[in-house]
Amino acid sequence: MTTLAIVYFSGYGHTRQIAEAAASQTGAQLVEIDNDGNLTEAQWTTLNQAHAIVFGAPTYMGNAPWQFKKFADATSKIWATRAGKTKSSAVLPIARA
Repeated sequence: MTTLAIVYFSGYGHTRQIAEAAASQTGAQLVEIDNDGNLTEAQWTTLNQAHAIVFGAPTYMGNAPWQFKKFADATSKIWATRAGKTKSSAVLPIARA
């Protein structure tokens, strides 16, 4: 079975709402980056086991928040060793009202 994980950071709750809506339609597992930019070991395991990962983060002053950047930096070993080369990925669309 193909598994989908949605990893996201949500400073004010808007990105969480989008992630939850996407997960409810796809059966994806949600992985929330905490306010310190960290994931638990169980969350890393979820991402490692997922066949596809969707990334979501708000934009602050035209850039991703530092918590999401810290998470992205923590994945550098995965990308450097090409451990994620068989995974598909996407970015959550963020609509503005």
